Amino acid sequence: MTDRLTLREEPPCIWVQAGVLSYRPCDRHYECDTCPLFQTLRGGPAPAQNGELVEAAPPRPETVSPGQAALEAQVNQYLSRLLAGCTLHLDRAYSPGHWWVDASQAPTLTLGIEGLILRVLHPVDDIVGPPLGVWLRRSEPCGWIRRGRATIPLHAPVAGEVIEVNAEYLKMLRVWDGFGVGDDWLIRMQAHEDLETVPALYRGDEALTRLHKNLQLLKGALREAAGRQVEGVGVALADGGEPQLNLEAVLGREKFTELLDAVFPLHA
Repeated sequence: MTDRLTLREEPPCIWVQAGVLSYRPCDRHYECDTCPLFQTLRGGPAPAQNGELVEAAPPRPETVSPGQAALEAQVNQYLSRLLAGCTLHLDRAYSPGHWWVDASQAPTLTLGIEGLILRVLHPVDDIVGPPLGVWLRRSEPCGWIRRGRATIPLHAPVAGEVIEVNAEYLKMLRVWDGFGVGDDWLIRMQAHEDLETVPALYRGDEALTRLHKNLQLLKGALREAAGRQVEGVGVALADGGEPQLNLEAVLGREKFTELLDAVFPLHA
């Protein structure tokens, strides 16, 4: 009986094993080439407007040159190293301001900054969050991330009172080693509104669609850098060296600023 039950259980998705998703079963027996979710997260076809993933025919081998295949392999290798440990939790909500919101203990909410965004901005000079006890209004500025010449405002995704601040994690986020602990929380709030009624929060397939968009922006910038053989992508990865994890150093100031403008339309 136990063996039969075990056989019926769906194994975890390969993206769960890689740490990209918090939990999702695999119902395709690891036939990833025909899985729309796998294709999307590896940078393949985009989700449709309704949030469903679109299955697309793979490109014909004759349309991909050896040089293009090598460049794509370099970009994917770099991206895997840069985003190692970042996880998209499908049981959380995500805000346009790059907060994740865990409502499992509602009305107490736990908030943190998306791991992908912290990796894009590495190294940060300072992160300032809202002080303990302050009452936040939804969408109002409640802190900022300072990175070189850029100051990225943090906007409250939901109204409520800040009841706890993770000061130690704020300190750790200023150094790369701090990212190794995962996507820890930054603040806890006592919500003043029902999270289910808050507009402009991404959940489930919408969160995947948004992740796909940001990954495509990042991969496009990296492809261009790899094509220019910029050190850290086209050189360091090709010869087995450690990648340069400062994206500004990889992309150059102009292209890095363009990437920030696309990911953070309001950055100063």
